[in-house]
Amino acid sequence: MQEARLESFEQAAGLADRVRRVWNLGEDPIPNMTELLEERGIKICITPLPESVSGMTCLVKRTGDLPPVPVIVVNRHHTLERRRLTLAHELAHRLIHETSPIDHEKAAYFFAGAFLIPQAHLVREIGKHRNALDYYELVQLKLMYRVRAAALLVRLKDIGVIDASTLTYAFQTFAKSWRREEPAPLEALGQEGTHEPTRRFERLCYWALAEQLISLSKASELLQRPLRRVEMDMKGPTGEDAHYCQ
Repeated sequence: MQEARLESFEQAAGLADRVRRVWNLGEDPIPNMTELLEERGIKICITPLPESVSGMTCLVKRTGDLPPVPVIVVNRHHTLERRRLTLAHELAHRLIHETSPIDHEKAAYFFAGAFLIPQAHLVREIGKHRNALDYYELVQLKLMYRVRAAALLVRLKDIGVIDASTLTYAFQTFAKSWRREEPAPLEALGQEGTHEPTRRFERLCYWALAEQLISLSKASELLQRPLRRVEMDMKGPTGEDAHYCQ
């Protein structure tokens, strides 16, 4: 998609809805943000970064007349919930035109919330207006959208499902620790960076190998895996011969 010049934060949420329509995503939760962006031509790098750095985005130049490749880098040490929000946030920076006369960071925040938690879907799940919320209901929604529980609470306030006082009460009571600790985390402690990994390059290598476009030894080199491991991956658990070029 082309960059958009935004005049308001509401337009940032509208841009998220437009991206969903153009990409034919509907209104359902996104099961895998890494895979989605990779399939849309954005290279994702999940790597260790300082704790204070969530991620960044850039364009990587290529030789010849090839167009530059958009890249998003996210912090492997952060939780999956936080990485998914970072990916959506950095996607916003790729789409919001630099001449937009608004706070780009805040606009990217609005975009990320709307992209991962579509308003129409959320309202159907929780209601148009709520005077009170409970821990169990919010955790189930957090697991559905695969986002930070605190971000879900703020999203509910942003779209008017709850008011500021209800949000404040939640953060003073059952959600008091949610800004520091994630309830019902998607990744177990010590497994940060293991879920929703980058897979597109791996799949393309096995695709090329199956189509005999590259040799087994070349696939081993590209994947940085032992030749025997790649060969076993091609044969599968039955051990049947695969069609690949030696």
